[in-house]
Amino acid sequence: MSSENSKFVSLRLFLYSRYMKIKKIVSSLLALGALLMLLSACHNINKTQLVLFESLSFGMSPKSFEEGLGKASEVEEEEEMAYRDTWRAEDPYFYKTGRLFYHYEQITLKGYTGRATFTFSKSHHLETVAAYFPVSSKAEQQALLDNLSQTVKKELEELPDYQSMTTDTVGLYDDGYRYKVKLKGQQWELWVDVYPTENKYATDTETDKYTIRVDQFLMYP
Repeated sequence: MSSENSKFVSLRLFLYSRYMKIKKIVSSLLALGALLMLLSACHNINKTQLVLFESLSFGMSPKSFEEGLGKASEVEEEEEMAYRDTWRAEDPYFYKTGRLFYHYEQITLKGYTGRATFTFSKSHHLETVAAYFPVSSKAEQQALLDNLSQTVKKELEELPDYQSMTTDTVGLYDDGYRYKVKLKGQQWELWVDVYPTENKYATDTETDKYTIRVDQFLMYP
């Protein structure tokens, strides 16, 4: 091999080595940036406060959550079905997903008695809340809808990171309210649904025939 060819090969190897080092550094920086963004997002989620439930926030761990609300009536772990033979959809089995449901059968919020279910993600951080308030008649249901929707709207406007809010209709007959709140410094929105439900199969004397439901969750617009 000539001297010139040898120098050319050495130069190519040198440049390739430098390229790989720079590529590795850039990849590390990108990974670090993604990690910092994830940590920042988790930190902001932890600061997103719930309405109706004072001192509770999205992103809380089950331990911190129970310290604030008390011991749950029941804790359920989500199960899903899968198939060992996925090609033929045969030999089914159930596995635990890691998501947790904390059920509270008797809670009192703003003077109203009901029940609530809090859902924790697979990483065990609070992600959604559903509260149910039963009443004994259609007239009471409408009155409670009016009162709770105004209470929720007022508490949303008083959140420390509140920026703005829009309102849509929600429910089977568009007779409820969906409050979509933009939060300062956050990409997602806090959505709260307040709407009536009716169990058509229940008699007029059953407790859960008429209910007001309140759902809370974070959504990317």
